[in-house]
Amino acid sequence: MTNKRVMRIPREIDIELTAKCNLRCKYCYFFENPDNEYIDLSTLEWTRFFEELGSIGIMEVTLAGGEPFFRSDLKEIIDSIVKNRMRFSLLSNGGLITDDVAAYIKNTGRCNKVQISLDGSCAEINDKGRGHGAFVGAIRGLEILRKHGINTPVRYTIHHFNVDDLENAAKLLLEDFGLPSFGTNSASYFGTCRKNADEIMLTHSDRIKAMEILVELNKKYDGRIVAAAGPLADVKHFNKMQKAFDENAPAFAKGGRLTACGCYSHKLSIRCDGGISPCTMLPNITLGYINKDKIIDVWQNSVALNELRQREKIELSSLEYCKGCDFTNYCTGNCPGLAYNYTKIVNHPSPDACYRNFLQQTTSL
Repeated sequence: MTNKRVMRIPREIDIELTAKCNLRCKYCYFFENPDNEYIDLSTLEWTRFFEELGSIGIMEVTLAGGEPFFRSDLKEIIDSIVKNRMRFSLLSNGGLITDDVAAYIKNTGRCNKVQISLDGSCAEINDKGRGHGAFVGAIRGLEILRKHGINTPVRYTIHHFNVDDLENAAKLLLEDFGLPSFGTNSASYFGTCRKNADEIMLTHSDRIKAMEILVELNKKYDGRIVAAAGPLADVKHFNKMQKAFDENAPAFAKGGRLTACGCYSHKLSIRCDGGISPCTMLPNITLGYINKDKIIDVWQNSVALNELRQREKIELSSLEYCKGCDFTNYCTGNCPGLAYNYTKIVNHPSPDACYRNFLQQTTSL
């Protein structure tokens, strides 16, 4: 490990705590099918792992799934996290949250957030993608968490059936609930969305519509809608790229080369079966197994992980896919997980985030 931007140890760990879930969303990144073959680790296996993380100074973990509240031993697991001096967050659909567990989480004093997934302003829209009862469960969970003073951001996944509901959703979350902000992304080509893509993913027209609506909503709500991916993130980056190109600006700081997110510089992901992977979006790359392979050894010495870190040395202009593109100096190739799911090649730009593709599709409408 020679990259100076890579931390000596990962700062945070994403943990898929269980393969079990009370919902079967049509665009879940985790499930390839309802009969996911992963077997959950025991309480003891997780607590042993948290002792290792604490001993090397890991700062925080994020518990996801599946649905983390599905585990009957969740309090024991969180007890171990707290005992080992780490902070934690949870990603949830909200449907299994109770007053008792919310009070417990608040009293730990170590919870950064419990993020709730909500994809519609009403049951009719939300439940088209998430299943019957999902909206009621999410709202109930959100209300319980807020009652106990827990930081509760909401993530809205935009898809074909809810793109026209964005204004109503913004009103519900920012006005009725009074949230400081909410996050958006879009149904992406992972997990169950792969086989439901034609039904659920945004069409190009949907994508443009979402971009236009979100830009206007952010004017109305003073930038309180945020995004690291999806239509809002894309339109911001595409506009920045176009402006730089029009002004013949120098290359962006990381432009012209493939990059990645935190999956190679400061974080790792753990599958529910204990498999260590670079990211939740790259579960197919197994770097080792917890309680067998030391995290610090995997982080510093994994051949596969160090190869992934070499992405940033690959110039986009050297890739056949990018030949002749005017925007390579302002592009980074986006998510390697998405790139792999579309192309089966990690060291490839993501077609979904390609600005040239976007312009060509827009012209052909």
